[in-house]
Amino acid sequence: MLNINDVIKVPKDIQENIKAGDVGTVVHIFDVTPSVYLIEFIDDQGRTIDTVSLKEEDVSLYWIASTGTYVDEE
Repeated sequence: MLNINDVIKVPKDIQENIKAGDVGTVVHIFDVTPSVYLIEFIDDQGRTIDTVSLKEEDVSLYWIASTGTYVDEE
């Protein structure tokens, strides 16, 4: 389960402007089952590229906000 402010990485292209390996931040968790997360993707200037609703199966946890730790990638 992801939490607000966790950082995720997408393993595959999501749309034209969000490609495999891009990272985004969880900004909202919808109250549905299975969980759906609103992810904000930003550019290197801090401007929002897009916000996209994704399921947990479509992302990989990259950084845990509550502990300030990166997740080991295998």
